[in-house]
Amino acid sequence: MPSCAQFYESLMECLAESDCVMKKGNLPKVCLDKSHDDTVSKDCRLKQQAYFECKSRLLNPRTRMRGPYGYYPGDQKHDDVSSKS
Repeated sequence: MPSCAQFYESLMECLAESDCVMKKGNLPKVCLDKSHDDTVSKDCRLKQQAYFECKSRLLNPRTRMRGPYGYYPGDQKHDDVSSKS
């Protein structure tokens, strides 16, 4: 079954480096709240949206079989996949 682990890891890394965690000492879970928009970068918010969309797409029967968008499983790079076709 597909996983959103790469989206989650990317989001957690971004939040760990944000001012909300580094300067204010909040937990990453607290920083996900929209009230902390001033201390969390737009990049982190985009990663948050991508992760939540990935999780919601896992519930969609059509995309459950195809997997989440945004990365290719395994060690294959995007160029390797496109050059095979």
